[in-house]
Amino acid sequence: MENKELQLNKQKNSNLSILLIVVNLILLLIFANIGDSLDDELSVNYCYLSFGTTVLLGFYAFSYHGKGYRIAKWLFAASLIISALLIGLLLYSAGLAKAFQH
Repeated sequence: MENKELQLNKQKNSNLSILLIVVNLILLLIFANIGDSLDDELSVNYCYLSFGTTVLLGFYAFSYHGKGYRIAKWLFAASLIISALLIGLLLYSAGLAKAFQH
């Protein structure tokens, strides 16, 4: 009986964590798209969004253990790869801009 109650509490906490992650991602999307952002500021804002998503998914993926939470680790790995590619692209474009500066 106690084990079933513990599993139920773990499931409630997991659902609450997912809800908080979604709310935080919505707030990050609002931050990334609000205001009069120039193109370079917009790309930096998307890097913030990517970094925030990676951190939130990482906290979730490594907080809950078990077979039911394996998908969170896969999503974290995909988010980590996307973040690394986005930051690499940003650094590459900054290097190109520096090379063509007269």
